[in-house]
Amino acid sequence: MGSWEHDPAERTVEHRRPLEPDPDNAGGGKKVNQKTPVSISRTRIVALTSVLAALIAVGTIIAIPMPFPLAAITLAPIIIFVTSILLGPAAGLISSAIGSAIGYSFGSTLGTIAGGFSYWFLFGIVVARGPMGFSVGLLRKKNEIIAMTLGVAVETLLFFGLDFYALGFGTAILDFGTLVDLVFVPVSYGILMAVRRNLNLTYLA
Repeated sequence: MGSWEHDPAERTVEHRRPLEPDPDNAGGGKKVNQKTPVSISRTRIVALTSVLAALIAVGTIIAIPMPFPLAAITLAPIIIFVTSILLGPAAGLISSAIGSAIGYSFGSTLGTIAGGFSYWFLFGIVVARGPMGFSVGLLRKKNEIIAMTLGVAVETLLFFGLDFYALGFGTAILDFGTLVDLVFVPVSYGILMAVRRNLNLTYLA
């Protein structure tokens, strides 16, 4: 009875030892270890947002001329849709705004986007495509097809509103040609399905 092996207090201490922080653990204990995945996740999101913003820029630069009243069609909406659905509204907003601004600046300078560089159009593409990405990301968990469709509607209405204010109805009405981006909705959905199958995930964030 006097042995430590039969002392309940001693047994309790022995049972608690596995729950104590491991002195060899560089994280310094359970609380620090719990924060590590959050830090890694945020770093990954920032990195992916930067990469996808660059891809949106490239997709904007590669503009395919279209017959009047359409000016051109780019592949940027596909990347905006996929980014916003996989990473959420904040990443969609940032990558779409920055990528579209960079893409337009280079594309209009290089001549792949007709009309030359215009600060007004630069402002317009940021104001229209940033909220486009945000709205798609915001509605992604409701219905992804509807989210992308409404994203195009948001982009179109913002382009129309800006041009109506600055240039009048006659010019602004041409902005409804942006609805051509709806053709990218099924394409983007197919890409999303392929990404999910390969990565075995639904969302990255």
